Amino acid sequence: MNENMEKKQKWKNKLKVMAATALIVMLSLGGTLAYMTDYEAAENRFTVGSVDFNLYERNWDGERPDGTYATSSDASSSNASSSDASPSDALGIEQARHMYAGMEIPKDPAIKNNSKNDAYVRMTVKVPVAEIVTAAEDGTLNAGGQAVETQLFTYQLNPESGMRRLSGTPVREGDCYVYEYIYTGGGWDEIPVPAGHDIPPLFHTVTFANIVGGELSESTEFIHVDFKAIQSGGFASPEEAWAAYENQGQP
Repeated sequence: MNENMEKKQKWKNKLKVMAATALIVMLSLGGTLAYMTDYEAAENRFTVGSVDFNLYERNWDGERPDGTYATSSDASSSNASSSDASPSDALGIEQARHMYAGMEIPKDPAIKNNSKNDAYVRMTVKVPVAEIVTAAEDGTLNAGGQAVETQLFTYQLNPESGMRRLSGTPVREGDCYVYEYIYTGGGWDEIPVPAGHDIPPLFHTVTFANIVGGELSESTEFIHVDFKAIQSGGFASPEEAWAAYENQGQP
């Protein structure tokens, strides 16, 4: 009897060890798949792990690197600088409410790596397009005055941003062209953004097309910028890191 009880107890102990081992394996697998990523857009902010990036636009809506917003009242403070606060009517988001053909608007998307981890980051710019008639600065009609598919906004890449366009051909998504940029630090190859590093604005202003004819839908969007990021640690290359990012079903 005692012998049988002893056998049963040994078998129970084995089961506990097996269960504990299985749990450890499951946790290990979960750890290798839970790469630290970050994704942010104007409407949706998503963060996993301890990778913390912030997309901010000082001259568009007054947001600063730490996520706080400057107000015109800040300018009266002895510690405030002109780049930290602007009158509301000087912000691009306010000027866009009264946009007209050929108008240049402040918009300066920059990114701060607020985490303690180096990480790869990619920015995307979504530019709406429409069938419109446009004119050159001297008033000459483009395309012989015919309505052609045209990007509604243009911008100049800031060479000091350290970003490079990934492909010369934009991706078409609905009524927009989407351009993707990678961080190279001024070189050619993609490299991680160092912890604590502040990426200068991708561009400083956007210009509305010089429209003289055609129709714009009431649902036409403004130019939109967002980004995605993933830790660089544990990956042999940026391609390997982004493949893991996509395997997690991230946007």
